[in-house]
Amino acid sequence: MQAGEKFASPGHPAGTLELFYVQTGTLTLGVQDHLYLVKTGCSATARTDVPHFYENRGESPLVFIMTVHEKAS
Repeated sequence: MQAGEKFASPGHPAGTLELFYVQTGTLTLGVQDHLYLVKTGCSATARTDVPHFYENRGESPLVFIMTVHEKAS
């Protein structure tokens, strides 16, 4: 993500989880009313069947890998 870029989602199907691994930069992850900073070399898992966003609040590009797991119905 470029500096200042943000992606917001109203939420995915019930039971959805996302795994984030940051390669470069700091990921700002917002899940409902909670805010998390995920730094280079760190990872986070979030329940994303609720409103959430990810954002690059830094001045350099943010590089991260995201895996989405949607629970089978």
